[in-house]
Amino acid sequence: MISELDDLMAKSGYDALLVLGESTYSSAELYYLVRAPVPRGGVYLKKRGSEPQLVVSTLDAACARKGIVSDVKTYSDYGLGQLQRRLGPGRAYAELIATVLKRAGVSGQVAVAGKTDALTTAYLVDFLRRRGFRVAGMPRPSFLDLCRRKKERWEAEAVVEAGRRTVKVVEKLEKILEYSDVRQGRITYEGKPLTTGFLRRSVMAWCGEEGLTLPEGLILASGPDSSDPHASGLENKPLNPGEPLLFDIFPASEKGYRYDFTRTYCVGRPKPLLRRMFQDVLEAQTRAFEVVGEGVRCGAVFAEACRVLQRRGWPTLLEARSVDRGFIHGLGHGVGLTIGEEPYLSRDSQTVISTGDVFTVEPGLYEPGFGGVRIEDVAMIEGGKTVKAVEHRYVLEF
Repeated sequence: MISELDDLMAKSGYDALLVLGESTYSSAELYYLVRAPVPRGGVYLKKRGSEPQLVVSTLDAACARKGIVSDVKTYSDYGLGQLQRRLGPGRAYAELIATVLKRAGVSGQVAVAGKTDALTTAYLVDFLRRRGFRVAGMPRPSFLDLCRRKKERWEAEAVVEAGRRTVKVVEKLEKILEYSDVRQGRITYEGKPLTTGFLRRSVMAWCGEEGLTLPEGLILASGPDSSDPHASGLENKPLNPGEPLLFDIFPASEKGYRYDFTRTYCVGRPKPLLRRMFQDVLEAQTRAFEVVGEGVRCGAVFAEACRVLQRRGWPTLLEARSVDRGFIHGLGHGVGLTIGEEPYLSRDSQTVISTGDVFTVEPGLYEPGFGGVRIEDVAMIEGGKTVKAVEHRYVLEF
Protein backbone atom coordinates (compact mmCIF):
# COMPACT_ATOMS: atom_id res chain seq x y z
CA MET A 1 0.00 0.00 0.00
CA ILE A 2 1.58 3.25 -1.15
CA SER A 3 0.64 5.09 2.06
CA GLU A 4 3.04 2.78 3.91
CA LEU A 5 6.03 3.53 1.67
CA ASP A 6 7.77 5.90 4.11
CA ASP A 7 7.48 3.42 6.97
CA LEU A 8 8.75 0.56 4.83
CA MET A 9 11.71 2.66 3.68
CA ALA A 10 12.55 3.55 7.27
CA LYS A 11 12.40 -0.09 8.42
CA SER A 12 14.73 -1.05 5.57
CA GLY A 13 17.17 1.79 6.30
CA TYR A 14 16.75 3.77 3.09
CA ASP A 15 16.65 7.55 2.79
CA ALA A 16 15.43 7.62 -0.80
CA LEU A 17 13.91 5.52 -3.53
CA LEU A 18 14.97 6.03 -7.13
CA VAL A 19 12.83 4.24 -9.72
CA LEU A 20 13.75 4.18 -13.39
CA GLY A 21 11.83 2.84 -16.34
CA GLU A 22 11.83 3.12 -20.09
CA SER A 23 8.02 3.16 -19.99
CA THR A 24 5.26 2.68 -17.46
CA TYR A 25 3.96 -0.02 -19.79
CA SER A 26 7.07 -2.15 -19.23
CA SER A 27 7.84 -1.17 -15.62
CA ALA A 28 5.14 -2.15 -13.14
CA GLU A 29 7.03 -0.44 -10.33
CA LEU A 30 7.13 2.91 -12.12
CA TYR A 31 3.47 2.69 -13.08
CA TYR A 32 2.49 1.78 -9.52
CA LEU A 33 4.18 4.89 -8.13
CA VAL A 34 3.07 7.28 -10.88
CA ARG A 35 -0.45 5.97 -11.62
CA ALA A 36 -0.46 7.43 -15.11
CA PRO A 37 0.73 6.20 -18.51
CA VAL A 38 4.13 7.65 -19.37
CA PRO A 39 5.13 6.13 -22.73
CA ARG A 40 8.81 7.13 -22.56
CA GLY A 41 9.22 6.45 -18.87
CA GLY A 42 11.12 8.70 -16.53
CA VAL A 43 12.98 9.19 -13.28
CA TYR A 44 10.99 8.90 -10.03
CA LEU A 45 12.53 10.03 -6.76
CA LYS A 46 10.96 9.64 -3.33
CA LYS A 47 12.92 11.01 -0.39
CA ARG A 48 11.66 9.60 2.87
CA GLY A 49 9.28 12.05 4.52
CA SER A 50 8.92 14.18 1.39
CA GLU A 51 6.62 14.26 -1.58
CA PRO A 52 7.94 12.41 -4.64
CA GLN A 53 9.06 14.03 -7.85
CA LEU A 54 9.05 12.78 -11.40
CA VAL A 55 11.24 13.82 -14.32
CA VAL A 56 9.99 12.96 -17.81
CA SER A 57 10.26 13.93 -21.44
CA THR A 58 8.51 17.18 -22.40
CA LEU A 59 6.28 15.10 -24.68
CA ASP A 60 5.08 13.05 -21.69
CA ALA A 61 4.65 15.84 -19.16
CA ALA A 62 0.91 16.26 -19.76
CA CYS A 63 0.31 12.53 -19.33
CA ALA A 64 2.47 12.36 -16.21
CA ARG A 65 0.58 15.21 -14.53
CA LYS A 66 -2.61 13.14 -14.67
CA GLY A 67 -1.11 10.75 -12.13
CA ILE A 68 -0.57 11.03 -8.38
CA VAL A 69 2.84 12.76 -8.48
CA SER A 70 2.25 16.51 -8.26
CA ASP A 71 5.89 17.57 -8.70
CA VAL A 72 6.53 16.77 -12.37
CA LYS A 73 9.55 18.23 -14.12
CA THR A 74 11.01 17.64 -17.57
CA TYR A 75 14.44 16.65 -18.79
CA SER A 76 14.70 20.14 -20.26
CA ASP A 77 14.44 21.61 -16.75
CA TYR A 78 17.70 19.80 -16.00
CA GLY A 79 19.39 20.72 -19.29
CA LEU A 80 19.55 17.14 -20.55
CA GLY A 81 19.86 18.23 -24.19
CA GLN A 82 22.98 20.29 -23.49
CA LEU A 83 24.45 17.50 -21.39
CA GLN A 84 23.89 14.99 -24.19
CA ARG A 85 25.63 17.22 -26.76
CA ARG A 86 28.59 17.63 -24.44
CA LEU A 87 28.89 14.21 -22.81
CA GLY A 88 26.91 11.72 -24.92
CA PRO A 89 23.58 10.08 -23.96
CA GLY A 90 24.77 7.59 -21.32
CA ARG A 91 26.95 9.92 -19.26
CA ALA A 92 24.39 12.73 -19.62
CA TYR A 93 21.63 10.55 -18.17
CA ALA A 94 23.80 9.66 -15.18
CA GLU A 95 24.64 13.34 -14.63
CA LEU A 96 20.94 14.20 -14.73
CA ILE A 97 20.11 11.65 -12.03
CA ALA A 98 22.99 12.82 -9.86
CA THR A 99 21.65 16.36 -10.13
CA VAL A 100 18.12 15.24 -9.23
CA LEU A 101 19.46 13.52 -6.10
CA LYS A 102 21.64 16.46 -5.15
CA ARG A 103 18.87 19.06 -5.50
CA ALA A 104 16.59 16.89 -3.38
CA GLY A 105 19.18 16.82 -0.62
CA VAL A 106 19.55 13.04 -0.60
CA SER A 107 22.35 12.00 1.74
CA GLY A 108 21.47 8.55 3.10
CA GLN A 109 21.10 5.17 1.44
CA VAL A 110 19.43 5.19 -1.98
CA ALA A 111 17.52 2.20 -3.36
CA VAL A 112 17.40 1.85 -7.13
CA ALA A 113 14.44 0.00 -8.64
CA GLY A 114 12.47 -0.24 -11.87
CA LYS A 115 12.96 -2.00 -15.16
CA THR A 116 16.09 -1.02 -17.06
CA ASP A 117 18.81 -3.08 -18.69
CA ALA A 118 21.49 -4.42 -16.36
CA LEU A 119 24.42 -2.71 -18.10
CA THR A 120 22.85 0.72 -17.75
CA THR A 121 21.94 0.13 -14.12
CA ALA A 122 25.42 -1.14 -13.23
CA TYR A 123 27.01 1.90 -14.89
CA LEU A 124 24.62 4.26 -13.12
CA VAL A 125 25.23 2.72 -9.69
CA ASP A 126 29.01 2.97 -10.13
CA PHE A 127 28.67 6.56 -11.32
CA LEU A 128 26.49 7.63 -8.39
CA ARG A 129 28.81 5.99 -5.87
CA ARG A 130 31.76 7.88 -7.32
CA ARG A 131 29.73 11.05 -6.79
CA GLY A 132 29.35 10.18 -3.12
CA PHE A 133 25.81 8.77 -3.07
CA ARG A 134 25.23 5.67 -0.95
CA VAL A 135 23.46 3.49 -3.48
CA ALA A 136 22.65 0.06 -2.05
CA GLY A 137 20.87 -3.04 -3.22
CA MET A 138 18.27 -5.11 -1.42
CA PRO A 139 17.26 -8.76 -1.84
CA ARG A 140 13.70 -9.52 -2.77
CA PRO A 141 11.18 -9.02 -1.45
CA SER A 142 12.26 -5.38 -1.32
CA PHE A 143 10.34 -2.72 0.58
CA LEU A 144 8.78 -1.74 -2.75
CA ASP A 145 7.64 -5.35 -3.30
CA LEU A 146 6.04 -5.30 0.15
CA CYS A 147 4.41 -1.95 -0.61
CA ARG A 148 2.89 -3.28 -3.84
CA ARG A 149 1.85 -6.55 -2.19
CA LYS A 150 -0.78 -5.04 0.10
CA LYS A 151 -3.57 -3.95 -2.22
CA GLU A 152 -5.72 -0.92 -1.59
CA ARG A 153 -9.44 -1.41 -1.98
CA TRP A 154 -9.53 0.16 -5.45
CA GLU A 155 -6.68 -2.10 -6.58
CA ALA A 156 -8.55 -5.21 -5.45
CA GLU A 157 -11.63 -3.95 -7.27
CA ALA A 158 -9.54 -3.47 -10.43
CA VAL A 159 -8.42 -7.12 -10.22
CA VAL A 160 -12.04 -8.22 -9.73
CA GLU A 161 -13.19 -6.18 -12.72
CA ALA A 162 -10.46 -7.72 -14.88
CA GLY A 163 -11.64 -11.10 -13.58
CA ARG A 164 -15.27 -10.50 -14.51
CA ARG A 165 -14.28 -9.63 -18.06
CA THR A 166 -11.93 -12.62 -18.20
CA VAL A 167 -14.73 -14.98 -17.20
CA LYS A 168 -16.91 -13.56 -19.99
CA VAL A 169 -14.18 -14.62 -22.43
CA VAL A 170 -13.95 -18.03 -20.76
CA GLU A 171 -17.71 -18.55 -21.07
CA LYS A 172 -17.54 -17.90 -24.80
CA LEU A 173 -14.83 -20.53 -25.21
CA GLU A 174 -16.90 -22.98 -23.18
CA LYS A 175 -19.87 -22.35 -25.49
CA ILE A 176 -17.79 -23.40 -28.47
CA LEU A 177 -16.77 -26.58 -26.68
CA GLU A 178 -20.39 -27.21 -25.69
CA TYR A 179 -21.65 -26.92 -29.26
CA SER A 180 -18.86 -28.96 -30.82
CA ASP A 181 -19.58 -32.39 -32.29
CA VAL A 182 -17.68 -35.63 -31.79
CA ARG A 183 -17.98 -38.01 -34.71
CA GLN A 184 -15.73 -40.79 -35.93
CA GLY A 185 -12.95 -39.80 -33.57
CA ARG A 186 -12.92 -36.13 -34.65
CA ILE A 187 -14.10 -32.91 -33.02
CA THR A 188 -15.78 -30.37 -35.28
CA TYR A 189 -17.37 -26.97 -34.75
CA GLU A 190 -19.76 -25.61 -37.38
CA GLY A 191 -18.63 -28.34 -39.72
CA LYS A 192 -14.90 -27.67 -39.44
CA PRO A 193 -12.21 -29.40 -37.35
CA LEU A 194 -11.85 -27.67 -33.98
CA THR A 195 -8.24 -26.55 -33.51
CA THR A 196 -6.17 -24.74 -30.90
CA GLY A 197 -5.42 -22.07 -33.50
CA PHE A 198 -9.11 -21.30 -34.01
CA LEU A 199 -9.69 -21.11 -30.27
CA ARG A 200 -6.64 -18.90 -29.76
CA ARG A 201 -7.75 -16.42 -32.42
CA SER A 202 -11.24 -16.38 -30.96
CA VAL A 203 -9.97 -15.72 -27.43
CA MET A 204 -7.80 -12.85 -28.65
CA ALA A 205 -10.76 -11.26 -30.41
CA TRP A 206 -13.03 -11.66 -27.38
CA CYS A 207 -10.40 -10.08 -25.13
CA GLY A 208 -10.37 -7.06 -27.42
CA GLU A 209 -14.14 -6.80 -27.15
CA GLU A 210 -13.85 -6.83 -23.34
CA GLY A 211 -11.10 -4.20 -23.23
CA LEU A 212 -8.47 -6.73 -22.18
CA THR A 213 -4.96 -7.12 -23.54
CA LEU A 214 -2.68 -10.16 -23.40
CA PRO A 215 0.79 -8.76 -22.58
CA GLU A 216 2.27 -12.24 -22.17
CA GLY A 217 0.00 -14.18 -24.49
CA LEU A 218 -2.03 -17.11 -23.20
CA ILE A 219 -1.74 -20.87 -22.76
CA LEU A 220 -3.98 -23.11 -24.81
CA ALA A 221 -2.50 -26.60 -24.95
CA SER A 222 -4.17 -29.85 -25.87
CA GLY A 223 -3.34 -33.52 -25.42
CA PRO A 224 0.24 -34.40 -24.44
CA ASP A 225 1.29 -30.75 -24.97
CA SER A 226 -0.62 -29.83 -21.83
CA SER A 227 1.83 -31.83 -19.70
CA ASP A 228 4.12 -28.77 -20.02
CA PRO A 229 2.69 -26.21 -17.54
CA HIS A 230 3.80 -23.29 -19.73
CA ALA A 231 3.18 -24.76 -23.16
CA SER A 232 2.48 -21.91 -25.56
CA GLY A 233 0.01 -23.82 -27.70
CA LEU A 234 1.05 -21.68 -30.66
CA GLU A 235 0.73 -24.63 -33.01
CA ASN A 236 -2.58 -25.03 -34.80
CA LYS A 237 -3.45 -28.55 -33.66
CA PRO A 238 -6.79 -30.33 -33.83
CA LEU A 239 -8.45 -31.24 -30.54
CA ASN A 240 -8.92 -34.96 -29.97
CA PRO A 241 -11.84 -36.53 -28.09
CA GLY A 242 -11.11 -37.60 -24.53
CA GLU A 243 -7.90 -35.56 -24.22
CA PRO A 244 -7.24 -32.53 -21.99
CA LEU A 245 -7.45 -28.95 -23.20
CA LEU A 246 -5.62 -26.71 -20.72
CA PHE A 247 -6.63 -23.04 -20.97
CA ASP A 248 -4.70 -20.46 -18.92
CA ILE A 249 -5.46 -16.78 -19.51
CA PHE A 250 -3.77 -13.86 -17.71
CA PRO A 251 -4.93 -10.58 -19.29
CA ALA A 252 -4.63 -6.95 -18.23
CA SER A 253 -7.35 -4.31 -18.09
CA GLU A 254 -6.99 -0.67 -19.15
CA LYS A 255 -5.90 0.15 -15.58
CA GLY A 256 -2.98 -2.25 -15.93
CA TYR A 257 -4.25 -4.70 -13.31
CA ARG A 258 -4.19 -8.38 -14.19
CA TYR A 259 -6.20 -11.52 -13.69
CA ASP A 260 -5.02 -15.12 -13.85
CA PHE A 261 -7.41 -17.98 -14.51
CA THR A 262 -7.08 -21.62 -15.60
CA ARG A 263 -9.49 -24.40 -16.43
CA THR A 264 -8.96 -27.79 -18.02
CA TYR A 265 -11.59 -29.17 -20.40
CA CYS A 266 -12.33 -32.26 -22.46
CA VAL A 267 -14.61 -32.64 -25.46
CA GLY A 268 -16.12 -36.12 -25.50
CA ARG A 269 -15.81 -38.76 -22.82
CA PRO A 270 -12.65 -38.12 -20.76
CA LYS A 271 -10.10 -40.88 -20.55
CA PRO A 272 -10.13 -42.48 -17.08
CA LEU A 273 -6.74 -41.03 -16.15
CA LEU A 274 -7.88 -37.53 -17.13
CA ARG A 275 -11.02 -37.81 -15.04
CA ARG A 276 -8.98 -38.99 -12.07
CA MET A 277 -6.44 -36.15 -12.46
CA PHE A 278 -9.23 -33.56 -12.66
CA GLN A 279 -10.93 -34.78 -9.49
CA ASP A 280 -7.64 -34.92 -7.59
CA VAL A 281 -6.67 -31.38 -8.63
CA LEU A 282 -10.09 -30.02 -7.76
CA GLU A 283 -9.93 -31.60 -4.32
CA ALA A 284 -6.45 -30.17 -3.75
CA GLN A 285 -7.68 -26.69 -4.64
CA THR A 286 -10.76 -27.08 -2.44
CA ARG A 287 -8.54 -28.05 0.49
CA ALA A 288 -6.21 -25.10 -0.14
CA PHE A 289 -9.15 -22.68 -0.03
CA GLU A 290 -10.29 -24.28 3.24
CA VAL A 291 -7.00 -23.58 5.01
CA VAL A 292 -5.76 -20.36 3.41
CA GLY A 293 -6.44 -17.19 5.35
CA GLU A 294 -5.04 -14.33 7.37
CA GLY A 295 -2.22 -15.42 9.65
CA VAL A 296 -1.53 -18.66 7.77
CA ARG A 297 1.95 -19.32 6.41
CA CYS A 298 2.15 -19.65 2.61
CA GLY A 299 4.24 -22.81 2.88
CA ALA A 300 1.58 -24.44 5.05
CA VAL A 301 -1.11 -23.92 2.41
CA PHE A 302 1.18 -25.42 -0.23
CA ALA A 303 1.81 -28.43 2.03
CA GLU A 304 -1.93 -29.08 2.51
CA ALA A 305 -2.52 -29.18 -1.24
CA CYS A 306 0.44 -31.52 -1.65
CA ARG A 307 -0.84 -33.92 1.00
CA VAL A 308 -4.15 -34.29 -0.83
CA LEU A 309 -2.31 -35.25 -4.01
CA GLN A 310 0.17 -37.48 -2.22
CA ARG A 311 -2.66 -39.50 -0.70
CA ARG A 312 -3.81 -40.16 -4.25
CA GLY A 313 -0.42 -41.46 -5.27
CA TRP A 314 1.04 -38.39 -6.98
CA PRO A 315 4.60 -37.14 -6.45
CA THR A 316 4.86 -33.52 -5.25
CA LEU A 317 7.52 -30.97 -4.36
CA LEU A 318 6.74 -31.49 -0.69
CA GLU A 319 8.87 -34.63 -0.68
CA ALA A 320 11.52 -33.71 -3.25
CA ARG A 321 13.26 -30.64 -4.64
CA SER A 322 12.35 -31.67 -8.18
CA VAL A 323 9.82 -34.01 -9.74
CA ASP A 324 9.14 -34.65 -13.43
CA ARG A 325 5.48 -35.68 -13.06
CA GLY A 326 2.64 -35.03 -10.67
CA PHE A 327 2.50 -31.64 -8.91
CA ILE A 328 5.66 -30.00 -10.22
CA HIS A 329 5.23 -26.29 -9.38
CA GLY A 330 4.19 -23.89 -6.63
CA LEU A 331 0.60 -23.43 -5.51
CA GLY A 332 0.23 -19.75 -6.34
CA HIS A 333 1.59 -16.22 -6.60
CA GLY A 334 0.50 -12.65 -6.11
CA VAL A 335 -1.58 -10.83 -8.72
CA GLY A 336 -1.65 -7.10 -9.35
CA LEU A 337 0.15 -5.11 -12.01
CA THR A 338 1.99 -8.35 -12.76
CA ILE A 339 1.20 -12.05 -12.43
CA GLY A 340 4.35 -12.82 -10.47
CA GLU A 341 4.62 -10.88 -7.22
CA GLU A 342 4.32 -11.34 -3.46
CA PRO A 343 3.02 -13.46 -1.84
CA TYR A 344 4.22 -16.79 -3.24
CA LEU A 345 2.53 -20.01 -2.07
CA SER A 346 5.61 -22.21 -2.31
CA ARG A 347 7.09 -24.96 -0.18
CA ASP A 348 9.73 -22.96 1.67
CA SER A 349 7.84 -19.68 1.97
CA GLN A 350 7.65 -18.35 5.53
CA THR A 351 5.47 -15.41 4.40
CA VAL A 352 2.31 -15.01 6.46
CA ILE A 353 -0.86 -14.19 4.55
CA SER A 354 -2.52 -10.92 5.55
CA THR A 355 -5.36 -8.58 4.64
CA GLY A 356 -4.75 -6.93 1.27
CA ASP A 357 -3.13 -9.99 -0.30
CA VAL A 358 -4.38 -11.02 -3.74
CA PHE A 359 -3.00 -14.29 -5.09
CA THR A 360 -3.71 -17.38 -7.18
CA VAL A 361 -4.47 -20.88 -5.96
CA GLU A 362 -3.53 -23.23 -8.81
CA PRO A 363 -2.68 -26.86 -8.12
CA GLY A 364 -1.92 -29.00 -11.14
CA LEU A 365 -0.98 -32.52 -12.20
CA TYR A 366 1.14 -33.40 -15.23
CA GLU A 367 1.79 -36.76 -16.85
CA PRO A 368 4.39 -36.58 -19.66
CA GLY A 369 3.13 -38.18 -22.86
CA PHE A 370 -0.48 -37.90 -21.71
CA GLY A 371 -1.32 -34.37 -20.61
CA GLY A 372 -1.93 -32.04 -17.71
CA VAL A 373 -4.70 -30.64 -15.54
CA ARG A 374 -4.60 -27.29 -13.75
CA ILE A 375 -7.36 -25.37 -12.00
CA GLU A 376 -6.70 -21.77 -11.00
CA ASP A 377 -8.68 -19.06 -9.24
CA VAL A 378 -7.71 -15.77 -7.61
CA ALA A 379 -8.11 -15.43 -3.84
CA MET A 380 -8.36 -12.18 -1.88
CA ILE A 381 -8.01 -11.52 1.85
CA GLU A 382 -10.58 -8.93 2.87
CA GLY A 383 -11.23 -8.05 6.50
CA GLY A 384 -9.57 -11.26 7.63
CA LYS A 385 -11.69 -13.44 5.34
CA THR A 386 -10.71 -15.34 2.21
CA VAL A 387 -12.91 -14.83 -0.85
CA LYS A 388 -12.63 -15.75 -4.50
CA ALA A 389 -12.26 -12.70 -6.70
CA VAL A 390 -14.68 -14.16 -9.25
CA GLU A 391 -16.66 -17.38 -9.03
CA HIS A 392 -16.85 -19.68 -12.03
CA ARG A 393 -17.91 -23.28 -12.45
CA TYR A 394 -15.65 -26.31 -12.60
CA VAL A 395 -16.46 -28.52 -15.54
CA LEU A 396 -14.34 -31.07 -17.33
CA GLU A 397 -16.54 -32.78 -19.88
CA PHE A 398 -18.34 -31.21 -22.85
